[in-house]
Amino acid sequence: MIKVASCGVDLWVELLIVVSALLFTFTSPCACPAALGMSKDDDIDTNRPSFMDSPLVVPKGSVQLENGALYQHFQHGVNYFDISETEVRIGLTPKTEFQMFVPNFVLLHSPGASMTTVSNSSLSALTTVNSAPSNTLTGISDLQEIGLKRQVGTHFKDLNVAVIGGVTVPTGNKFVSGTGTQPVLRVPFTKALTKNWSFCGMQSILVLNSGSDVQYQNFVMLNRAFGARTSAFVEYGGFYTHHQGPLNIFHSGAVRKLNKNNQIDIQFGFGMNKAAPAAFVGAGYSCRFDRLPLLN
Repeated sequence: MIKVASCGVDLWVELLIVVSALLFTFTSPCACPAALGMSKDDDIDTNRPSFMDSPLVVPKGSVQLENGALYQHFQHGVNYFDISETEVRIGLTPKTEFQMFVPNFVLLHSPGASMTTVSNSSLSALTTVNSAPSNTLTGISDLQEIGLKRQVGTHFKDLNVAVIGGVTVPTGNKFVSGTGTQPVLRVPFTKALTKNWSFCGMQSILVLNSGSDVQYQNFVMLNRAFGARTSAFVEYGGFYTHHQGPLNIFHSGAVRKLNKNNQIDIQFGFGMNKAAPAAFVGAGYSCRFDRLPLLN
């Protein structure tokens, strides 16, 4: 693992080159089988509630709305709540989708401590907040991670991989989302191990606070299916930011698909070091609309 606090910017350039080389090696279109896109007969597949995104795209012509709420408690009595964490996903082609997070409402109560927040909607809003003593703040987050996801083929059986590129536009409060435009590159993957077990993960690089910071994210997850429409997961989330100490988080949750177009989820977790949230809990509801005349 990379300890960001002691790394120079050149390391991030080298890391980006390595990631690009690996993507070319494993997803070269001349040698790889075609990635299988989802159809409207398939059950809904969401990016939430895990930190990592799904490598699958929504069916062409479908619109998917993923929503939730998250409560976090920090070491020094700080409390953080956000809603609705809505991500909009639109299937553009069988293997490409548009996605973005709409602004959240955020409530922060602090007894006068500096802390770092983890936003489940963007996975990247790790912003140090220096708030006034015994202060309650409310605000709105940015338009987050406006971009595209492209599902790609690989050389390996039962391995799904996608590449996601996006940008966060500074439309919200600085204490919620930081400053400046924030580009992001993500590479999520899933590998089926057995009928019920799968190994998943996502590697990400983000440019934060008008280019003054770079963040590397490492998410690793083990998922267990219980029947056709219920699953649970355990996940490690590592956030490594230049000029800041690392955050290490344990994360777990469960998903229940009510039918092919609707899903509910729950999640909880805790920090593995002092900078991370002491504990957090959340829940969500997602739905997919398949028969929209303007998109079909």
